[in-house]
Amino acid sequence: MYDFETWPERHDTTSVKWKMIETELGVGHEDVLALSVADMEFVTPPAVVEALVDAARNDVFGYDYATDEYLAAVCDWMRRRHGLEADPKLISLSAGVMPAVNTALRAFTHPGDAVIIQRPVYYPFTNAAMNNGLEILNNALLFDGETGRYSMDFEDLERKASDPRCKAIMLCNPHNPVGRVWTAEELRMLGDICVANDVMILCDEIHGDLEHPGHAVTMFGTLGERYADHLIEFTAPSKSFNLAGLLCSNAIFHNAKVKQEFDIAAAKTGGSTVNHLGMVACMAAYARCEDWFEEMLAVVRRNLDTVRAFADTHDGIRLIEPEGTYLAWLDCRGLGLSNDELETFMHEQARLYFDEGYLFGQEGSGFERINLACPVRVIERMCRQLDAALCKLGVGPVAADFADCV
Repeated sequence: MYDFETWPERHDTTSVKWKMIETELGVGHEDVLALSVADMEFVTPPAVVEALVDAARNDVFGYDYATDEYLAAVCDWMRRRHGLEADPKLISLSAGVMPAVNTALRAFTHPGDAVIIQRPVYYPFTNAAMNNGLEILNNALLFDGETGRYSMDFEDLERKASDPRCKAIMLCNPHNPVGRVWTAEELRMLGDICVANDVMILCDEIHGDLEHPGHAVTMFGTLGERYADHLIEFTAPSKSFNLAGLLCSNAIFHNAKVKQEFDIAAAKTGGSTVNHLGMVACMAAYARCEDWFEEMLAVVRRNLDTVRAFADTHDGIRLIEPEGTYLAWLDCRGLGLSNDELETFMHEQARLYFDEGYLFGQEGSGFERINLACPVRVIERMCRQLDAALCKLGVGPVAADFADCV
């Protein structure tokens, strides 16, 4: 058994998540609860700490390369968890998934080209497109209000992919923030469209390990050689083991020429490598922390159960059931508040700081993204605070047994 009950104190540290509250809300908001940025509120896996301490005592921090041991740890994890047979010779390292995605955009697009994204989607995709001078073609996800489920609009995707300016799509699997785990059939349909139109698939699989029961993640590279010339998979241990600050990610290729073009683009900005301690942590996590990871997933699923029970017992809000990630996408449009009103309500009345849905595109207006990777008592506190604020707003619980879930 590992410690998932300790809640690390992250005020007055280098945590972006907690600093945002201080910067944006100012004095008097020290009690606001941060559940936004997608890192964890858990103590670090013990085996990772042990490996880092050993490295700090014994290693020399000179120039590094990816050793056979490191690449084997990455490939073994991908094979064991996903059935993906990655070739260690076709892996490039980077300080993070988004730096690697930006490198890929520079390799396979030019300013004035177009790139497809699927809003509501991880907002750094928008920033990456804009910063590289690309026009955004938004293949907005379809939302079924009856089932509360998102799907891809393949007719629109085909139209946009056939635009001669379109050179790439940034794909999120599992999807952040809506939590969809795309099926193999959906991925093949997308892949076939991209191959037919010579569109590169830049597949962000950083949440790929984080699947919920009944929704196995299909890594794109398991779908066969048909897509090899048009595919890069971006992976990292950062979400699964909370290692984002150690700057380590792995881009997986299935075609040597595609990797070569990526590496040339990386070289133009000084090359692509990772932090030495990031490699140490990645090896330890993939080789020694699988039990920790499974226990962490169980805590996340318990937190999801609590949020589901809360949503089911309150009018005006609805949980969009996630199939993957440790994020919850909460539909608050039933409260009848504008984006500004909803944000103010969460900050000032509920004393909660989520990722506001509008950040992910206008399709996210009226939604909140909630980070579930935290001790159970944190989510229970969140529910109590939100319950009290909703009652003051005149939206009380509709079921008497809500207290049982917190």
